[in-house]
Formats: sequence, structure tokens, C-alpha cells
Amino acid sequence: MSNDKSSDSSPGHLHRLVLFSDAVFAIAITLLAIEIHPPHHWHGVPDLFGQMGPKLLAYALSFAVVGVGWFSHRRVFARLTKANGGLDFFNFVVLGLIALLPLATELLWEAGNQALPVYIGLVALIGVAMGLMWAYAAFVGKLTEPMPTAEAWFVWLRVTLLPGLMCGLSLYSLMHPWAWILMVLLLVGLGWMSKRVIAPAPKAA
Repeated sequence: MSNDKSSDSSPGHLHRLVLFSDAVFAIAITLLAIEIHPPHHWHGVPDLFGQMGPKLLAYALSFAVVGVGWFSHRRVFARLTKANGGLDFFNFVVLGLIALLPLATELLWEAGNQALPVYIGLVALIGVAMGLMWAYAAFVGKLTEPMPTAEAWFVWLRVTLLPGLMCGLSLYSLMHPWAWILMVLLLVGLGWMSKRVIAPAPKAA
């Protein structure tokens, strides 16, 4: 016996999924800051920031990674009209990986370069999981608003690659400042492609 109000694809399902996801992103960012502790002994502000420099850089990087992940997540869910159990599964995979970022950040400031493969691997997995979630929603579950196929593939490419690319460029720019130019070019290029591929939303009457 079916009940429209309790249906697996009801509008309330999607709304609750968005609220829960936003809470996980917010908690992940909060835990990044909570894990930062001042040194036991320091002499003056320069010494303080000298000792805390690796932690603060790792925090700034992870804050940016969570931010990019949230923007990608928002872009995906802004195009959905309903949710189902399959979307729940992929969304929980994404959130589970996001929740590991505070741990990966602590590894980064404790182990330095030795932890870089672990950190970058986690960020890349977040992008892959986000891409799988969008691919399921757009091509399998048919949970999205009507859109051209080219736009659906562009969204998939952006949410899959952007977290890893931004993370890699951010780390590279710490050693080579000119890499910031590549980051700006990447963002400008994505913005240009977005205007070319994504159709403008219809205006409300």
C-alpha cells in the first residue's frame, strides 16, 4: 500500500537530505578549528605563528576544500527535484568522506609531506563520490530537472574534478606562487564554460 506523503521520493525527503548534508559540512569545518591547539611554550607573536604555521596552512587548505565540496554539493542539489534511496546512499558516501577531512588535516600537519598522498587521495575520492552521486541522480535515477545532456555532463565534470584540482593547485602554489595564476585561470575557464553550456534558469512569472 502506497502513501504519497511518506513516499521515498517525496519533496520532504529531498529537503531533509539537504538540511542533514549542510549540518555535516558545518560540523566538518567546526572540527577543523577545534583541533587547532596553541603550542605549550612560545615567545612573542612571530614565534607563535612560526610554530603554528603548518597547522594554520593545513586548516586554510581544508577550509577551502570543504568550501569547494559544499559549493559542488549545492550545485548538485539545486538541480534535483526529488530524492530516493539511491541518492541517500551516494550522499552518505560523500558526507562520510567529508567527515574524514579533520583527521586528514591533522595527519597533514603532523606528518607533513608524508601525509600528502593520503590527503590528496581523500580529496580526490570526495570528487569521485560527488561525481557518482550526480551521475546517479541525472542519468540513472532521473531525479533532476529537465536539462540538456551537455549541461548534465558539464556538471558531472565540474563536481568530479574541481575538488581535486583546487586542492592540488593550492598545495603546489605553496611552493610555486605562480600556480595561483593557474587556479584563477581554472576558475575563469569554468565560469566561461558554464555560461556557454548551462542554460539560464527560466524567470518566475
